[in-house]
Amino acid sequence: MFVVAVGLLIVGGVAASVVATPVEYDAMPATVVFVCRNGVSMSVWSAAYFNRLAARRGLPERATSRSALPPSAGVPMRMRVALAIDGFRLDGYQPRIIESEDARRAEHLIVIEAGTTLPTDVQVSGHTTTEQWQGFPAMREEYFASRAELRRRVEALVERLVVARSGASSTHPL
Repeated sequence: MFVVAVGLLIVGGVAASVVATPVEYDAMPATVVFVCRNGVSMSVWSAAYFNRLAARRGLPERATSRSALPPSAGVPMRMRVALAIDGFRLDGYQPRIIESEDARRAEHLIVIEAGTTLPTDVQVSGHTTTEQWQGFPAMREEYFASRAELRRRVEALVERLVVARSGASSTHPL
C-alpha cells in the first residue's frame, strides 16, 4: 500500500507540477476563509479549488484554509496524494488555527463539517457572510464522495461571487 501511495504521489506530483494550483496564495490577505475541524482536508481542498476557479473566472477573491482546533499534525500522506492527483501543490502548507484577524478580513467565512465551531476568542466582523456547510462524509473516510459535494458547493459560491460582481446571471462553465 505504501509503495502504491508513494508511486501515485510521485506520478501525481510530476504531472501536477506543470500546472498545479498552490493551496495558499500569500500575495494578499484571503477574503474567503474555509474552516474545518483540523485544517488538513476539507478546508484545504476547498480553498485550493476555490482559488483555481476564482483565477479562471477573473475574480480577485482568494481563499485560505484554517482549522477550528489547534493543529496536531500536518496534512496526512493520503491527503497529500489526493491533492497532488487533483493538481494542487502544498508548497509547505501547514495547518493553522483560525484567528480573529482571519475572520475580520474575511468577506466569506465557510465552516465545514457538522459540529465544527470557531474558537470562542474569534470575533467575526459585521461585514462577513458566514456559512455552515454540512451533510456530507468526512474527506478522510470517503474522499471522492466528499470531494464531489465540496466541488458542487465551491462552484456555487464562485458563481454567486461572479454574479454579484457582474450584476447579472452568468453562464460561464466552471
